[in-house]
Amino acid sequence: MLLCHLEDVPIEAVAAASVLHPAQPGIELVTPGTPLLAKMLRRMKELGIHTVWINHDATADLEHLVRPSLNRKRYDLIERVRTDFNHLAGQTVSSSTVQTYSQLIQDFILELVTDPSVASLSEHLIGGPSGLFTHSANVAYLSLLAGIELESYIIAERSRLPVQRARDLTSLGVGAILHDIGKAHFEPAEQNLHELDLIETDLDDEAREDYRQHTLRGYRMLSGARAPASATQIVLNHHQRWNGTGFPDAAAYNARREGAPSETQTHVLARIVATANVLDNLLRDAQGQCLPPVRALHELASDRFEGWFDPVVRDAFLRVMPPFAVGSAVTLSDGRHAVVVTPNLEQPCRPVVRLLDPDQAASDGRLPTVELQHEGDLHIATCARIDVTPYLFTLTERSPLGRKINRSA
Repeated sequence: MLLCHLEDVPIEAVAAASVLHPAQPGIELVTPGTPLLAKMLRRMKELGIHTVWINHDATADLEHLVRPSLNRKRYDLIERVRTDFNHLAGQTVSSSTVQTYSQLIQDFILELVTDPSVASLSEHLIGGPSGLFTHSANVAYLSLLAGIELESYIIAERSRLPVQRARDLTSLGVGAILHDIGKAHFEPAEQNLHELDLIETDLDDEAREDYRQHTLRGYRMLSGARAPASATQIVLNHHQRWNGTGFPDAAAYNARREGAPSETQTHVLARIVATANVLDNLLRDAQGQCLPPVRALHELASDRFEGWFDPVVRDAFLRVMPPFAVGSAVTLSDGRHAVVVTPNLEQPCRPVVRLLDPDQAASDGRLPTVELQHEGDLHIATCARIDVTPYLFTLTERSPLGRKINRSA
C-alpha cells in the first residue's frame, strides 16, 4: 500500500483502501481492489480528493495497517452526531444518548488499544467533509490517541480516583464528541466558527458573545443527563487556556469563584480536548480543505500558541499525530523517492523511510531503509507534491509522563 497524490498514480494501479465521497461519507466511490482508471481519477480530483491508497509491491508488508473497520466506525460516529445534533438543537441531552456515545467510544478505544499502530495512519482517519459533525469525531479520535499516550499523566492528575477509574478514557471520548453540543442551534455557517475565528475574523460583539456562550449552553444541555462529571467539564472548559486567558469565567457557573481557571485548575481531560480542538481546526483552511498534518503540527508547536496548552499534553499531540502517515510517498531532500514505514516519536518529522529505487534492492529483493534521525541534513522535502520543508519541526526531550507505545510498522 502506498499513499500517493492522484497525479502520481501509475497506469494500471489498483486501490488498496476505500475512497469515500468527501461530502457524503456513506457513499463509497472506490472499493479496495478497484483498478484506478483515468476517468475515476478525474472524478476524484473534481471532488477535492488529492491522495489515494494504492497497492504497491514495495510496501505490501504495510497492508495490515489499513483498517477499514476503524474508518467506518468513525464515519458512523459522524452520522450519529449529525442526527443527534440536528435533533437536539436547544434541547436537553438524554441519559440514553450519553450511554450510546459511551458504547461507541468504548468500541473506538478497543480498536486503538488492540493495535496502536493504526495511529500511524491518522491522516487517513481525519478526512471527510468540513463541518461540526466531522470536527466532533476528529476531536474525539485525536483526544483518544493522546489520552492513550498520556495514561500515566492522566492517572497522576486524577490521583483521588482508583487507578482503573482514572485511566478509563470513556468520558474523554464522550466529552470530546459532545464538546460543541452548545452549537447545535447555530446555523451551519455559524457551526463552522471556531476559536481561531475570534482572532482572525472581523466578528461583531454580539456574534462573538454568542459563540463564547456555546460552552455554557452545552454544559447546561448535559445537566441531568447523568453524564460523567469529567465529560461535562470538557464541554464547559474546552476553551480554557493554560495561562488562564480562556473562557467561560467561573462566575458564570460557580457562585463561589470568578475568573478563568488556569494550569491544573482545569480538568486534565478538558486540557486534552482543548488541544485536540485547536489541532483539528489547524488541519483545514478557511474553505474547509484539508491541509498537510505536518503544517498543522508545525503551527501547534510554534510560539503562536505559547501559553495556550498544558505543555505535557501539547508534547503528546506532537508525538502521536504523525506529520507523515505510514505508507506516504515522499521525496527526500536529495531527490530520492521513498515511503514512510516507521514513525519516530522522538523526532516525528524524521521517520524511517524505505527507498523506492529498485536498482538499490538487495539480493533478496528488499529495498534499503533510511533512519532520517541519523542522517544529518537529509530530510523529507515533499509529500503529496507539497513542499513541506518550511513546516518541519524539532522537539525537545520528551516528557517522562508520556507513555511510549510501539508503533513499528
